[in-house]
Amino acid sequence: MSKQELPKHPLQDNIRGITVMEDHYYVQRLTEQIFLVRERMSAEGAPGPDDRIVHSFGISHDAYTYANNANTRQRELDEQYGHWKQNAV
Repeated sequence: MSKQELPKHPLQDNIRGITVMEDHYYVQRLTEQIFLVRERMSAEGAPGPDDRIVHSFGISHDAYTYANNANTRQRELDEQYGHWKQNAV
């Protein structure tokens, strides 16, 4: 029987309102009611202030769902065209 990886809690690895992820798209909590989905501009770098804002949400669940779906699509594009050659969003 193979083990399945459990999904991370949305606020796990949350540092100063930015969820630290290796994924291309991540969620930044701007205020209590505003969550931004941002696109990391550097493949090697950490999230930064120059990262493009892709979408904003008023509900954290929606923001994390959007970012997860975009990252899934990004991984598919990376497999087809090479790492970060095409953008999912």
